[in-house]
Amino acid sequence: MKKIKFNDGWTFQNLLKHSEPVEVRLPHDAMQTEKRLVNMKNGAAAGFFPGGKYQYTKHFGADSAWKDKSVLIEFEGIYQNSTVILNGKKIGGWVYGYSGFVLDISRNLILDAENELTVIADNSRTPNSRWYTGSGIYRNVNLYIGAPSHISVDGIEAVTKRVDYKNQCAYVSVTTKVNDVTGCELQITLWDDNKNKVAEASGIHTEMIVPHVKLWSDEHPYLYTLKAELRRNGKVVDQEAILFGIRELRWSAERGLLVNNESVKLRGGCIHHDNGILGSCAYDGIEERKIKLLKEAGFNAIRSAHNPASKALLTACDKYGMYVMDEAFDQWRFMKVDYDYSIYFEKYYEEDVSAMIRKDISHPSVIMYSIGNEIGDTGSDEGAVWNRILVDICHKLDASRPVINCINPVVSMMGGRKSKCSPQDSVNPYEETKNAQATASLLANIIVTVVPFVQKMMGKPKKVEKKLKACFDELDIVGLNYAENCYEPHHAYDPKRIMLGSETYPHSMAERWKLVEAHPYVIGDFMWTAMDYLGEAGVGVPIYGKAKGGFNRPYPCVSGGCGAINLLGQKETEMYAAAIAWKKYKKPYIAVRPVNHSGEKYFLGMWRDTDAVHSWSWPGCQGKNAQIEIYSIGTEVELFQNGESLGRKKLEFCKASYETIYQMGRLKAVSYDEKGNKIDEDELISAGDETRLCVKAEKEVLTADGEDMTFVLVSLTDAAGIVKMLSDRQIRVSVLGNGILRAIGNGNPVTEEAFDGDSYHSWMGQMGFYVQSTEEEGTIVIDVSAKGTEAEQIILQTKRR
Repeated sequence: MKKIKFNDGWTFQNLLKHSEPVEVRLPHDAMQTEKRLVNMKNGAAAGFFPGGKYQYTKHFGADSAWKDKSVLIEFEGIYQNSTVILNGKKIGGWVYGYSGFVLDISRNLILDAENELTVIADNSRTPNSRWYTGSGIYRNVNLYIGAPSHISVDGIEAVTKRVDYKNQCAYVSVTTKVNDVTGCELQITLWDDNKNKVAEASGIHTEMIVPHVKLWSDEHPYLYTLKAELRRNGKVVDQEAILFGIRELRWSAERGLLVNNESVKLRGGCIHHDNGILGSCAYDGIEERKIKLLKEAGFNAIRSAHNPASKALLTACDKYGMYVMDEAFDQWRFMKVDYDYSIYFEKYYEEDVSAMIRKDISHPSVIMYSIGNEIGDTGSDEGAVWNRILVDICHKLDASRPVINCINPVVSMMGGRKSKCSPQDSVNPYEETKNAQATASLLANIIVTVVPFVQKMMGKPKKVEKKLKACFDELDIVGLNYAENCYEPHHAYDPKRIMLGSETYPHSMAERWKLVEAHPYVIGDFMWTAMDYLGEAGVGVPIYGKAKGGFNRPYPCVSGGCGAINLLGQKETEMYAAAIAWKKYKKPYIAVRPVNHSGEKYFLGMWRDTDAVHSWSWPGCQGKNAQIEIYSIGTEVELFQNGESLGRKKLEFCKASYETIYQMGRLKAVSYDEKGNKIDEDELISAGDETRLCVKAEKEVLTADGEDMTFVLVSLTDAAGIVKMLSDRQIRVSVLGNGILRAIGNGNPVTEEAFDGDSYHSWMGQMGFYVQSTEEEGTIVIDVSAKGTEAEQIILQTKRR
């Protein structure tokens, strides 16, 4: 079928505020149009953004040539409780905000006339999530036009059945779902990246042998093109093509996770679905940017926490070689917040799991399905039954991948209860309440408080197994959240069990990774979290002046503040620490605790190990005590200040700490191996007096399709390009020509500034923004200015493909 992006030409309005329609282009996050509320119930969880009820409308013509054609519309994701109306008649919708769905609109079209398509997204029943969800049509919409006999959307299901390593060939099973196959034949062909046909077969259910096979993995993400042609009387009536990677998965406690018969340890990171200052919008290019950044940082795996990933994200993972744990749910029957998915679970769980697997099955990057995250039900007999039901659905639909449940033994021991709320309740999402902050974080604070006590119990398998063995035994892989203490004692209890650190604190990565490397039955570690995200506000935000703190932070905190990569996509110290523990970063890395907070009490919380940054530029801090952390591979490091050695220190779990008095100048760290030989060095230099604007776009040429986008980083630097940490100021941005300023912000998790303006304050000397192309060829002129500096201009090009 012919696929058409259906993202342009929409109008949007807020139904609860009776706003006038405004033109928008999808993906669109309606939550970003809302004013943040200081006393919103569960406000910290959502970054203090309220939900709402929204209407999207698109008028389009239906050509007379569409007569006797099948016309389908695909919504890749609408948050949430959507209703789709065509020409005044309801034609469908979906409850779960993370499932894509397809509707046949053929019979409701008016040919040779204007048609009206309306989508209602009802996210008014809040709170319904523990994180920032976004609202509205936040993923792509696609239109498909083709013959009545056609290949279904996501209709090609290709799975590697077996690899014959001796003969260098692979057996690939292909099932093609076809609407009305009567009188038709199906031809399947496989093409390499040089456009040579390497294999072929025929039939709805078929198997092909691929000779001289090139296998897909994280290190070699080779992709073939798989084509399906539907023919009637020799004539092609429909065709579809997908990129497909051939790879074999095996798993056992004795050998761990094998990809193409080679052992793989998952250097994993948990991610939420939002894209930082862009809100929840799943732009194709930005989902790709996210995966590219993560891969370059050292990750080889992501966990889509705690909902199914977008199509664009999986496509990027296929391209760059990123393994994926795609996760279905954050709740089953027991609630976490009033109006979460638990009130829909029993009615819709099967269709939502099926939608996830249908989306994932042909993506080589997806290597396991997660049926839940920290599900309180798992500690009960009924929960064990539901665990088995979900595992069975996954195995029935796709037996080629293992099934995991990400279990937090603390949550399982605590159990839970069903919500007293109903999907029919009328809720005012803008209602504010007294002591909202305490309400939002009460349960989380309780869990954090009891964790140290419960962790001691985790090392005693009999107590945990009494509650959870029924669930454990049904799973291919047992995911353990914050429970590395379980690895060795639980292996002794059940030597056949495969385990995975499905969610872990950012600290102690080097210590945990030694466990992962030492034991084949522990296949990896997924740190919380790989990238900062909106909502769960402040779980990793430092508090200065206090030695204690809670789970969340009050308004105006907007993000978790716990990402190894921040809201703009910049690596933080914890990212380098992890990459060094994985031996993916070979240089030493110097990090300095904020010298402007020298001597103050501070509280980092459970989800941040350090507040140190890669800078030796602290104006006004002369003579203050400076705490320095050095992360490195090797055995020892040596720190030099202005050429003078501060001594050698042994590395303990890849880290050594120093204290000195801050003076402008240079810091240099040198790393050494066990024989005393130099490995490498890192250096920090204090910034000079002059302040300049440095403006750098990640891409200089954009596709003129109205969809392409680039990120632009703005730094306040000295003449040598060294970022000036404490020289922050408001920076104004103007975008002219064939571009649109799509979002603007910085990496600060605490802010009252909106992401949809044309100016923003820098933070730690930097800020950034996204520019999107129009459909016109030409140039984009970007002017950047700030008080006390000379304005800068850059020019980008836009070209049609």
